[in-house]
Amino acid sequence: MRSAILKLILALGRYAVLPAVAVALAVFAAWLIALDHYRGLALAFSPVVLPFTTGAVFLAFGLLLLPRRRKVVSGVGEAAAPGLWAMWKDGDRKSAGARRTLMIDGNVNASIGEERQFMGLFGRRLTMTIGLPLLIVLDERAVRAIVAHEVGHAELQHTSGGVNLYEFILAALNIFEYADPETTITGRISAILLNTLLEWLQKEYLILSRRNELEADRQAAECVGRDEAARALVLFEGMSARMNEVVFTPLQKELLGAIRAPAPPLQRIISQLETIRMLGPIEAAALACFASEKEDSNATHPSLRQRLLNIGFTEVPKIDMPQMSAADAILSDQAFKDLVTRLDSEWTRRATESVDIYQ
Repeated sequence: MRSAILKLILALGRYAVLPAVAVALAVFAAWLIALDHYRGLALAFSPVVLPFTTGAVFLAFGLLLLPRRRKVVSGVGEAAAPGLWAMWKDGDRKSAGARRTLMIDGNVNASIGEERQFMGLFGRRLTMTIGLPLLIVLDERAVRAIVAHEVGHAELQHTSGGVNLYEFILAALNIFEYADPETTITGRISAILLNTLLEWLQKEYLILSRRNELEADRQAAECVGRDEAARALVLFEGMSARMNEVVFTPLQKELLGAIRAPAPPLQRIISQLETIRMLGPIEAAALACFASEKEDSNATHPSLRQRLLNIGFTEVPKIDMPQMSAADAILSDQAFKDLVTRLDSEWTRRATESVDIYQ
């Protein structure tokens, strides 16, 4: 039963709640009929039937009023990131007919998302997002493996299923915008009915996410080769740890009690690139992650050990370090400068607002 419910949600997204609304309306219709013939019994069930039906109606409103997932974004054009666009198009020929948007942000992460309007009747839009810190510290080979991993998500239809599940959770939660569980009977009963479902769906979402990551890793290994996929995983893990150690942790400490905004993260990464890329600390960080990581039921990604075992490595492989930044190879010079300036300015603005720094 649970498996069937999950498959329905993965396929239909927020529209999968419509059968529940239909059941509620059928129960309400049966209650109205019973009110004519078995008035006493109908009145006895009215404290359950009426709030249940009302909650279903509110849920229907939540579906109709749920904000659309699509955001108006300009993205990065092919002239600004010719190498990155070429990687995506060459590695994902199956989605040649889909509309594509490439985003570059300031996060140490990469992701791909999919939007299907009216269940795909009007085509699909893929949006790939890659963090500029990764493009700075990694080389073209590692970025190609990361792109292959994200393309794997799209080809294996992880983008639609995961988004549909998350959208369903948002749709279910939207009922509480209309019926507060703390102040209304309808909201309280709806919370009782939905909380167990939502807790289960959150767990299923995390399980699905981890499984999808392993499948996408295997897809990337087939595309760029096992060794290149493993190298990218080790570099990603090691570089992330080094950036935390050299850049982000000290930056957080500087923000405490700061009277003016400190140097922003991208500026620090560029100025300390050689320190971040030191082979010894990177290998040590990767080995520590491989040795210590265990299954985390609250994580969206598997551990480094699981990901390497998944593509056939029983230990952390020896890797060669990047000699050239991917940003220099796959972004235009002006685009790189503009991105660093814009993202660091946005970080400084947010930091100023959050810690009340006065410049």
